[in-house]
Amino acid sequence: MKPAAVLDIFKKKTTRKERKRGNTKTEHSRKKNKDKGGKTIDEDLTMTVMAPPPAAPAAPPAPSAPQAPPTQQAAVQSHPVVGQWVQRALDFGVEKLRDEFRQMAKYTRPDMTQNAFNANCSANINETKNRYADVPCQDQNIVQLIKPPAPNDYIHANYVACPQIRFICTQGPLDHTVEDFWWMVVQQKVEEIIMLCKTIETGKYKCAQYWPLNPKEKREFRNGITVENMNGTVPLARDPDIHCTDLLVTNCGQSMKVRHLHWSEWPDRGVPPCKLTSMELLSTVRGSKLPVIVHCSAGIGRTGTIVAIEYILEKILENKSVPPMPELFKGLRDQRAYSIQTDLQYLYIHRVMLSYFLDKYRDRYSALLHPENAQKYEKFIKDYNLATGQ
Repeated sequence: MKPAAVLDIFKKKTTRKERKRGNTKTEHSRKKNKDKGGKTIDEDLTMTVMAPPPAAPAAPPAPSAPQAPPTQQAAVQSHPVVGQWVQRALDFGVEKLRDEFRQMAKYTRPDMTQNAFNANCSANINETKNRYADVPCQDQNIVQLIKPPAPNDYIHANYVACPQIRFICTQGPLDHTVEDFWWMVVQQKVEEIIMLCKTIETGKYKCAQYWPLNPKEKREFRNGITVENMNGTVPLARDPDIHCTDLLVTNCGQSMKVRHLHWSEWPDRGVPPCKLTSMELLSTVRGSKLPVIVHCSAGIGRTGTIVAIEYILEKILENKSVPPMPELFKGLRDQRAYSIQTDLQYLYIHRVMLSYFLDKYRDRYSALLHPENAQKYEKFIKDYNLATGQ
């Protein structure tokens, strides 16, 4: 089923072509999706994002004239796309960004309905299709399952489009909805699954163990789908916090490879340490031409946060201005209700992007860290650590 129309800032044309996967021995370290020019997508991102536009040659200053430090305006003009985003974050600071989120915390799209969600609710946890009664799945952009073999056409999942990647944001499967989950994988020809939670957190069940854990272990489901763990689970070479499992999914005699990427160190309703793991995770799936499933427990907080980070990165890749965060936030929620669940998650988006540009690529963006901004960034980090307890 084709998703409903989305806001212009999130529109994207997707194709149904399957991309070729690399040798399984090298996929754990990093998948290289090459463009027509022979560069990997990640290399192209680095070139576009990290290399500032060439500046016109300037006449040398008179020997007696002292060279003034770069002004805030000049620094932004030197790196217009990155500079505008960084400058807004630094000018707002932690408390103003938290206030900005609080003003939008209850936002949903004006025409939102949740009829399918309501029809699949039950007080019996073994019957309901919804993990949380207070986390609705909106009808707009909903993923519909095709029958048979699905018992019905409902799953708590929505399409969310970035400029390049088309995500399917969904809740962590319940024990009795695992079959629905795998049927969605087969139907959408998904090759990448991002999991952002543990199966049990703080003593509570957050997600079913929906994939086989041991090498060569198989799980067979009543709908005819078989899922096999091909070689066990290994840490991703570039970031060992991400655990990668290659799965073979078979249905009606046809098999497809699915890569399961599990980042388990992100606490529910909180934020992970700022180690750029999110960037490595997104870099691993970037270039996918087929939908990418991403889920946590409810499928809105951690899930919405990671999708927002990818949206910002993709706009910068295209060398296009990133919409102001309130506009981006509402555009995301117009597709998946209540995405980005807390003010700390909203802050994390800003913190990780600032770290990416001003720490990891500090030399390339040194012009943005003139003394005034350096002071603002130092305060931002201090206030962020205080707010998040890091």
